[in-house]
Amino acid sequence: MDEKECVFDWEANGLNDGFRYPHQIAIIDNDNENICNTYNMRLPHYELPGPIALYKTNTNWKKTKENHPSLYEIMPFILDDLLSYDILWAYNYSYDKGVLEESLFNTGRSPYLYKDKIVCDAMPFISIASILYPEVIKIPMIESERRGKKGIYNSHKLENVYKENFTDNDELTWHVAESDIIATSRLLQKIKSEAPEFWNFRTRMFSKFAREDIFSKKAVWIRYYQDKKQMIPMLPIYERNRDNYFSIDLKKYEKEGGFQEKHKNQIIRVGSGKSKTLPEWLHSSYTKTGGIILDASWFNLPIKYDVPENSDLLEIKNLIIEHLSDLQIWPEKDEKYLEKSRFGFPSKEDLGSWDSFHKAETWDKKVQIRFKDARSKRIAKRIIFDNAPEVLDDNAYKIIEEFIKERWISIGPDQRPMKNYDSGKTWITIPTALENIRKCEMEDNLEENSELDIDCLNGYKEYLLDLNEQLK
Repeated sequence: MDEKECVFDWEANGLNDGFRYPHQIAIIDNDNENICNTYNMRLPHYELPGPIALYKTNTNWKKTKENHPSLYEIMPFILDDLLSYDILWAYNYSYDKGVLEESLFNTGRSPYLYKDKIVCDAMPFISIASILYPEVIKIPMIESERRGKKGIYNSHKLENVYKENFTDNDELTWHVAESDIIATSRLLQKIKSEAPEFWNFRTRMFSKFAREDIFSKKAVWIRYYQDKKQMIPMLPIYERNRDNYFSIDLKKYEKEGGFQEKHKNQIIRVGSGKSKTLPEWLHSSYTKTGGIILDASWFNLPIKYDVPENSDLLEIKNLIIEHLSDLQIWPEKDEKYLEKSRFGFPSKEDLGSWDSFHKAETWDKKVQIRFKDARSKRIAKRIIFDNAPEVLDDNAYKIIEEFIKERWISIGPDQRPMKNYDSGKTWITIPTALENIRKCEMEDNLEENSELDIDCLNGYKEYLLDLNEQLK
């Protein structure tokens, strides 16, 4: 039986990891464009949409607050649809996968319900196809500015890639979930029909089982940097555990002149805690990392590399065993915010309670469900407040109400705009939203924003000012 494949795309509030709340998702059958479902939901009542994201995508702010079902109410229908497929595609899937995990967490479900599926990233898949099959698919080069430098760069923006490969784009409205998945599906279908030998490897590029096989047999694998369309050959050298390896970047290894005494000293110093700097060519590899991992032997790749001498590999491996086998690769996560604490949720002791919560037919029954873990308690109260606040007792209602007021007017360092974080690192606040609107208004006349419509923010400033007055 053939595996069913879909493409999905979220439209969200434009905030950062952990704080992304969606207002739309579209799901399309990758083999039948007519099977396409769009689900609209409102943002939680305690969340404000990010003005800059709205402006950059020409999304009217009122759309996020319309009288649609809540995320909690519509999530079962989304899951029934999405999880009916075996292979899930998204364009820049790290974003869409993140929104999916956060949406599951915020509705009282395991963030990893999709883990038995193969989730594929269409962006690097299409990008690599453009290198190996340039007659089939193309990535456009456009004039732009990156890291302060103007030049001609590869553009993986979905709209640009689609227009480079198709001319019939008039019916598509960009940054609308349905149009984005149609465009992605058509690009994938083009590869499927015109480069079937490449298409047949698609799941192996993302499957955890294929990755475990590549790493366990110590095969040279390819790390791909799509911005530069650059393939980097990597050689696994030491297995720390089933998911974590040390690999050698063969290009950097060659550039450094191979294994030298200074590299040995670097490894020893890191192992003793005197330094955190490993040799530039020694890479901590995670088999579950996002993006593409492929066996270099699968295709006739346009790259050349040499494998180090066995004697050098043995010495490096022995140094790793002696000095780095207990090295902590991943730093401990800062979980001071509930939204950032989804790992390990829900706790085993609350699995039964969440099952009862979801099965309860009324909010009067849901509010009676008791949880033990603090995260479960807080998430359940947020869900109830957003959907049926009247069933909360006065004390619980007041606590959440005060929490929302403080959230909306907070001006802490994590809520202030900063470099790379236009809306701060967490939720959007009234002061930050007003500042963001002013920024959009000031930049609306720039040529680069000629296709954007500031009218999508009409009335939002007044809404925020009125909200601010109510909180005084």
